[in-house]
Amino acid sequence: MPTFSYTARNRDGGTVADTLDSSSREALAQTLRAQGLLPTSIVEKQRNVLDLNALFKRVFSHVSLVEKLIFINNLAVTLRAGLPVSKALNLLTKQMPNPYFRGIVGSVARSVETGKSLADSMSEYPRAFTPMMTNMVRVGEETGDLDKTLEYLGTQIARDYNLVRRTKGALTYPAVVFFALIVIGYLMFAFVLPKLTDTFKEFGTELPTLTKIIIAMVDIFARYSVLVLLVFVAIISVFVYWKRTATGRFVVHRVTLHIPVIGKIIKKLNLARFTIIFSGLLRSGMPIVQALQISGNTMTNVHYQRALLEASDKVKVGVDLVVALEKYPGLFTPMVTQMIQVGEESGTMEKVLAEVSNFYETEVDDTMKNLSSIIEPVLVIIIGSVVGVLAVGLILPIYNIGQNI
Repeated sequence: MPTFSYTARNRDGGTVADTLDSSSREALAQTLRAQGLLPTSIVEKQRNVLDLNALFKRVFSHVSLVEKLIFINNLAVTLRAGLPVSKALNLLTKQMPNPYFRGIVGSVARSVETGKSLADSMSEYPRAFTPMMTNMVRVGEETGDLDKTLEYLGTQIARDYNLVRRTKGALTYPAVVFFALIVIGYLMFAFVLPKLTDTFKEFGTELPTLTKIIIAMVDIFARYSVLVLLVFVAIISVFVYWKRTATGRFVVHRVTLHIPVIGKIIKKLNLARFTIIFSGLLRSGMPIVQALQISGNTMTNVHYQRALLEASDKVKVGVDLVVALEKYPGLFTPMVTQMIQVGEESGTMEKVLAEVSNFYETEVDDTMKNLSSIIEPVLVIIIGSVVGVLAVGLILPIYNIGQNI
């Protein structure tokens, strides 16, 4: 994802400067506005292949979803106990193992002590606090129910975390198997098969075409094994670098949406995330346009992100939400659009979306539980095909040699 440097003015007229990852300048501008900041300059940073500063920030300037969840839940508990916001924040800093996050919360506490609102103080650290968090906190402060709002926000973050955790857990096994296949294949072609092919050459008999192809590939691996490995690593590195650009993300995310099985999983995940976050924001009292902008910026797929941001622009000028989303039938299922239409007509949008989010959460959960049984046959077919080709290519010359003896 591209990284942008920005400067913006907060509600007090002060200047805020930082760097943030976003899919585009427009998406970042909407994110900043949703946090109560007015962007004055947004410049895309040129990413070097070895950007040590960016690597340092990613490793050491990171706040995990679990840390955010613990912070929100603990803050809700301390406020419910009757502690002032600044005192509650100072108390929480003593329990934080992450020094980066501890420093941010300490700065927020000092800002609150000077008279700033909690939401405005949090909005100055978009790397740690998402637009959804800062805006729900702002709504809680305005309504006087900050502790209840934080409690509900914690529930929403927990649901989002569970989606991410289940997805990573389900994909771990296929990823490990795929990596093991690559390593085993490399070792076979670089060290094991060369001994067999040398034996075939010694007999001097005419070899089948398939065997000649295998021998040629084995010779390349045997002679240039280190070079082949370096080229493979270089290709992967270039692909990863390209995938982080705006064009790369657009293409890769478009392709993955059309891959069998994987595409369906991505759609279900994004629909679950959208309905969870959108319903939560509406329930907190946030206007629909702002809720759409924030929901769009939380999507993991750039096409869902753009669709929701464009939908927010259309809703702003009077277009019904269901009409705006129906322009993207490949992203939003008829169930989602029909339920949104019911919610708009009945005035119970957040309640209807909560039901849809529960449905897609269950769908994602069931899909992840069955993912191994879906992927295993595919892996067996791939492994069987490779082994079959190698077996035929190596057994045929042995058969021919046996006949010539």
